[in-house]
Amino acid sequence: MSQASLWVTRAVTPDRTLERVRVTIEDGRIAEVVSGVGARAGDTRYEDATLVPGLVDLQVNGGDGAAYDDPAPDARARATSFHLQRGTTSLLATLISAPVEELEASLARLAADVDPAGPVIGIHLEGPFLSEEKCGAHARAHLCDPTPERVGRLVRSGGDSLRMVTLAPERAGAQDAIRRFRTAGVVVAAGHSRATMEQLREAIACGLSFMTHVGNASDWPGRPEDEKLGYRRSEPGMVGTFLCDARLRGSLIVDGRHLHPELVRALVELRGADSVTLVSDATPAAGLPPGRYRMGGLEAEVHAEGYATAAGGLAGSVIPLVTALREAVRSAQLPLADAVRMATATPAGILGLGQRKGRVAPGFDADLLLLDADLCPRAVYRAGALLPGR
Repeated sequence: MSQASLWVTRAVTPDRTLERVRVTIEDGRIAEVVSGVGARAGDTRYEDATLVPGLVDLQVNGGDGAAYDDPAPDARARATSFHLQRGTTSLLATLISAPVEELEASLARLAADVDPAGPVIGIHLEGPFLSEEKCGAHARAHLCDPTPERVGRLVRSGGDSLRMVTLAPERAGAQDAIRRFRTAGVVVAAGHSRATMEQLREAIACGLSFMTHVGNASDWPGRPEDEKLGYRRSEPGMVGTFLCDARLRGSLIVDGRHLHPELVRALVELRGADSVTLVSDATPAAGLPPGRYRMGGLEAEVHAEGYATAAGGLAGSVIPLVTALREAVRSAQLPLADAVRMATATPAGILGLGQRKGRVAPGFDADLLLLDADLCPRAVYRAGALLPGR
């Protein structure tokens, strides 16, 4: 039996905040958490540090110059390592819109990388069943309707590794597709969409339960252009429906660019940290210096200020999830416990992993992140082992 113990100044579990904490680890799992104690001989001590669960990211396209649709295992491993070193111990490797036959091949390759223990715990398929009007950095030429034949091919290729799918509920065949994905155990999300409240609620009745990057590539209430499409000015749209319907949970990209910090705070205060997750939506350009790069079939530019653009708009992000956590606290002024929950327990629960990941508690995986006073990574543990280089 392998055993280790850590002593930290404080821990956010995130159910509560503890002071002067010892965490005992046995065989990759947390065995005991004791607060109000001093360090003892044999403890690994972290003074002036905050312990939180390892972060859980539901949307990671790549990092360090590598994408998850890369055929080379070493490239995909490089992307995973980039995020793991920064505290994301569990992630969904995300594939963006591409021809269905290419997505089939990518799903089959990625399935070999998936391990329920992490760090790649599954696959998120973002597209190709998205709206042309809200395609963002997705190539329009690859977008299509979710026919039974296309859905069947992707479900078969992904198998149990396919954990989340983002689609536009207004596309022809979407309701049947949602039912098929849910039958396969996939979490179905709305995103890159102009769906009305009525269309979203019909999709919810079919099994849709999530909204991908709320407020980005999705309609806000009462937009003037709605009238041109025949919508009433009072139409709640995607964001309005998210605020009104408690059956939906959703993700936010909190990088200082995708959403104003006050909107972030308002969305979380209205819906709660149990209903809102933080995601990085990190592109392969995450971690790269400013410059021009090819991503998802489009030319993208990474700017010195820490964001990327393509086709005249934002193109994912260039941050790891820990940066979103820090922005949520520093800029949006959310309580640290809420930000931690949104990056750990909430996403773990959405994937049905709430009894294994996302908390500092006995029986949970010993995936742990130590943060310094600036909420930057100080040390990362995965399955109880300290990652080198920290």
